[in-house]
Amino acid sequence: MELKRHNVEVNDADPFANDWLERKGFANQLTNIIENNKQGEVVIGLSGQWGEGKTTFVKMWQKHMENKDIASIYFDAFEYDYLEDVFLSLAIEIYNYAKVNGLTAQKDYLNKSKNTYHLLQAMIAKTSPINIDSSLQEKLVDNASQPFDIAKIIKDNLNFSLDNAFEQALKQKEVFRDFRKSLSQLATQASNQDMPLVIIIDELDRCKPSFAVEILEKIKHLFLVEGVVFVLSMHHEQLEESIKKVYGQNIDAHTYLQKFIDYPTRLPKADLSSNSNRRKYFFNQVNFIELPVQTSNSMNRSYELFLILSIRYDLSYRQLNKALQNYKYFLASLDLDPDYSYPTIFLMVFISILKVKSGALISKIRNNAATYQDLVEGISEVRGQNEFNLEVLQNLIRFSFLTRSSFRETEIGSHERYFYNNFSSSIEEDENKVLMNLVQRLESFEDY
Repeated sequence: MELKRHNVEVNDADPFANDWLERKGFANQLTNIIENNKQGEVVIGLSGQWGEGKTTFVKMWQKHMENKDIASIYFDAFEYDYLEDVFLSLAIEIYNYAKVNGLTAQKDYLNKSKNTYHLLQAMIAKTSPINIDSSLQEKLVDNASQPFDIAKIIKDNLNFSLDNAFEQALKQKEVFRDFRKSLSQLATQASNQDMPLVIIIDELDRCKPSFAVEILEKIKHLFLVEGVVFVLSMHHEQLEESIKKVYGQNIDAHTYLQKFIDYPTRLPKADLSSNSNRRKYFFNQVNFIELPVQTSNSMNRSYELFLILSIRYDLSYRQLNKALQNYKYFLASLDLDPDYSYPTIFLMVFISILKVKSGALISKIRNNAATYQDLVEGISEVRGQNEFNLEVLQNLIRFSFLTRSSFRETEIGSHERYFYNNFSSSIEEDENKVLMNLVQRLESFEDY
């Protein structure tokens, strides 16, 4: 069993071959929007909750567009967050695309990008267009023995500064116009079918608030040109919180964000309400990360338990995948006989899910402070295809609070016997540390 991190494979010939959430239809609709906006200068907002598979979807969709000869660039905003220079980050990504694809417009675009970058840096560095104090100081030094008209000095200095500021403003406008024109020409060259260049901005909601907001503003003022379509992949509500952190809690962040988005959309959720759909998605994931399947009755029952608990804890796609990865580390770290180790396997499932869903409860278990009621609350309210697995889990949790003497003094059945045989080293005379030790084991092998 390999422990490597698995990413969903995007098949070149059939990008949605591994589309377990069945979003190809939505991708076709987005592609229609692109094809019906050939002139570009459009921003599509693609919103989705964390863990719903936005990145996987946009990468599949990008390959789908490439197969239709629609040029596209994928920009991971979080990857450039540390640079703290939005223009430079995005301009470089576009230039690299042009260079790789041999676009002849790349040289002009590079020159115009450099001019724009230098101007933006100069604008940041320049704290004030007028410096009367230094002018006065020079006059005093040069004419220390001569009388001078302070009012005239201030007037002359002010006129010079204002004239200079006017000239600088004209230059700025010209530089920005040239950059936008060069980007538009590059976009025209990028597509073979008179289609716009699509630039996908992903992970926007994971960036520092200041960086995320600056991306929005730089797109609007510099990068949104004829022949270019932007797609902002984001957690809509979280991005609004970033806006509030930059501009204050009193700003109408929803209205502010809509100024930048022409087509707001939401990533459709897969219908996992039915057992059949959830089961299909779940076992696709099990196979994908190469967990053992149908190796034993206990292992198969553990997957049924996983399905039941994923409903109880309302796991997102990312959380479910992470919980399965936790489970995989658990299995790899232990030498188990599945036929006799179902108490360990079931509790491993439970801890793997709690680890991604309830940090507070894991902390209690880590400190051996959790109660039986803490752990079983709400579990009995859910019923899946195999209720027996849920009943077994509840019993195993109950056994986790028994002491060694309790096992000795009670006429125990097969479940208690198997539990004791699995965890005898963690069960003491005055307390039971089974769950605490399982959490410690997971955290020792966890992929951070």
